[in-house]
Amino acid sequence: MGNSSVKHPKGLYACGITFTCERFAYYGSKSLLLLFLATTVAQGGLGVNAADAAVIGANLMAFTYLAPVIGGVISDRWLGARYCVVIGALIMAAGWMIGYFATSVMHVHALIIVVSIGTGLFKGQLNALVGELYDDNNQKDSAFSILYSFVNVGSFFGSLILGFLYANTFAKQVDGQLVFGFKQCFGISGIMMIVCAIVFVLGWKVLGDAGKLPQKMLHHSDEGGEKVVSAEQANRPLTTAEKRRVIAIVIISAFTIIFWTAYYQASTSVLLYMNTYVNMNVGSFPVPPVWIETTLNGLLCIILGPVMAAIWTKLSNRPQGDLTMIQKVSLGFIFLGVAFVFMVGAEFTRGIGAPETAKASVMWLIGFTVFQTIGEMCFSPLGNSMVSKHAPAKYLTVLMGVWTLATFFASKASGYVQGIMDKMGMMQVFIAIPVTLIVSAVILLVFDKKLEAMLTSRD
Repeated sequence: MGNSSVKHPKGLYACGITFTCERFAYYGSKSLLLLFLATTVAQGGLGVNAADAAVIGANLMAFTYLAPVIGGVISDRWLGARYCVVIGALIMAAGWMIGYFATSVMHVHALIIVVSIGTGLFKGQLNALVGELYDDNNQKDSAFSILYSFVNVGSFFGSLILGFLYANTFAKQVDGQLVFGFKQCFGISGIMMIVCAIVFVLGWKVLGDAGKLPQKMLHHSDEGGEKVVSAEQANRPLTTAEKRRVIAIVIISAFTIIFWTAYYQASTSVLLYMNTYVNMNVGSFPVPPVWIETTLNGLLCIILGPVMAAIWTKLSNRPQGDLTMIQKVSLGFIFLGVAFVFMVGAEFTRGIGAPETAKASVMWLIGFTVFQTIGEMCFSPLGNSMVSKHAPAKYLTVLMGVWTLATFFASKASGYVQGIMDKMGMMQVFIAIPVTLIVSAVILLVFDKKLEAMLTSRD
């Protein structure tokens, strides 16, 4: 069983710092991309209407979660994880620099495509590489929770710094009109991705052999260790037990579409709601919506990462054993459902369907973000851990991509919720989302034993 005072390998921290740099660029510019689309041309944006901006902005999230499936095939079969990470970082640098020169929606589409290709070679591979560092599967829930803190250090500082720079340092007055500095922030994200590639290469010395070989050349033991196998063994078909584990991972990944569709409302409908219907002033200080949507979320993840790592380690040491993966995932659904109760409260207090002049308190949005983040911490890091523990080695990075593929469908769906709100009304949607989440948690718990048996099946 796990040890409550586990010492993690230095390679975990090298991968963590690499992720910090990449997430700084991604989360620093992700929300700005939506605001860049929706802001008027006179203020430095592209003047796209809110519903269309939400759909286009959601494409960035969507395709950066689709591409890792393709990147996973390249990594598992040919290149190996560590080389894909460097190539992916440099491609993302080129993508963000497109944003620096963007003057049309077509440029935004090009940015999304290039950043997505780079992410496909980067994200799942870095997660798979972390899994290779461990010989004990019981340490992985803790390890991926710590890695998630590094991810959110980047999210926190990226959104905090670029969220300030676009509206202040890089903003300027032109003919009495404030013009925001979106493009300069996209340029900073491009430079950060070059730094990311350099940081990762400098960290190779503490990674040992991890990520050098394609995953198909490795065999993972039940405990978590691995060994190099022959070409003949690498190309053998999956066993019956391995097929059951793959099916379980695919089923659980598909179920997460519901979770992420709701979660990503923070980056689309909730962000636009804040921008229009919420009094964002704390005293006389105007809080940028990005700071609530991304910065606060990132800060809470940083704080909760070590806390959750300690909780999972403590639970794994219990005489009765750990919670199952399904039970942990179900907790994520429940906490996210509670978060949307705060959105119901916000709309209720300002007056259901009231005009823009009636504003809700920013405290409702802070409450939403707190519970959204707790739900995320019960959910997101553990998905990567689950795949690392149970996926057959030859398909490890591909299945890391399948876990994120569900997020692709959710991201695409999330962009259309704004249009549904425009037709149905915000209150109806804000009530429907938590009801759907709670029902999903109940269904998952009903099938807990069956799915857990499939995940842990061995020949």
